[in-house]
Amino acid sequence: MTIFQLILLAAAAFFAYQVYMHIQNIDEDAEPLSMQEPEQIESEPSVDELIEAADQAYMDGQIEEAQRRLEEVVERYPEVAEGLNKLAFVLAKQEKLDEARRLYEASLRIDNNDDMTHNAMATLLVRMDRLDEAAQHYEMALGIDESYEVTWFNYANLMQLRNENDRAKEMYAKALEINPDFEEAKEELEKLA
Repeated sequence: MTIFQLILLAAAAFFAYQVYMHIQNIDEDAEPLSMQEPEQIESEPSVDELIEAADQAYMDGQIEEAQRRLEEVVERYPEVAEGLNKLAFVLAKQEKLDEARRLYEASLRIDNNDDMTHNAMATLLVRMDRLDEAAQHYEMALGIDESYEVTWFNYANLMQLRNENDRAKEMYAKALEINPDFEEAKEELEKLA
């Protein structure tokens, strides 16, 4: 025998052994693949899909449904600040202020550089009559983005509550400097003039 014939014989023996091992592992009672039911793969909704469904429920006036969906977001994706923020907003609308505050705090632990969350937290704290804390959050929001006129407006409203009308005027003026068409700021500034 030549070396080439020996190589072919070894290869044939190897493949014969592999076929033998495969046959030994076949389950005789198993249905052929063509007769088996295809597996149903259920994909879980993404965080964006859940939030979108919650937003739609809220816009449709289904507050409890929006809350349920956002609670699912927070349970499945506790590291997603948007879910925490939106659930806090929905709870605040239902006067569940302490729960909303805890959720905003959790969101800020994830991203303390979010001026919108600081703004929302400050607004909530004003409702809770925690004015000093609210002022701190407005300051943080402005430190992150001082070009958002709504923060200036909201902070000015807080200054009015504290009877600091001169500061309120300055803040309303700043909001109008950023957005000259901000009607609410114009009205409030005129009241203080």
